[in-house]
Amino acid sequence: MRPLSMAMSTVSIHIFGDVPSSPLVGVLQDYVNNWRETALILTAILFLAAGIWFIGIFLRSVDRFNEESEHPVTATDRSSSTPLLEGKTAEITESLAQP
Repeated sequence: MRPLSMAMSTVSIHIFGDVPSSPLVGVLQDYVNNWRETALILTAILFLAAGIWFIGIFLRSVDRFNEESEHPVTATDRSSSTPLLEGKTAEITESLAQP
């Protein structure tokens, strides 16, 4: 699941970030018609986003994978779960043992 989620994250970053950014900068440049003002506006947007991110990293969040958490996640009972291939491995070893 982790590789799939990383792939989906990367694709969504490209779809929602890289793809529309060039046309939006072009539309902004056409509206402003001054490269210095366009660069200033885009830099201000970048600093605003960086400021929001910087504030966000200091907000308290819940670590769901912390073992010393107040709300621990209960582990499953290993004795009640059986491996999916348990019956298959026994059949394979018996067939290999027979000449």
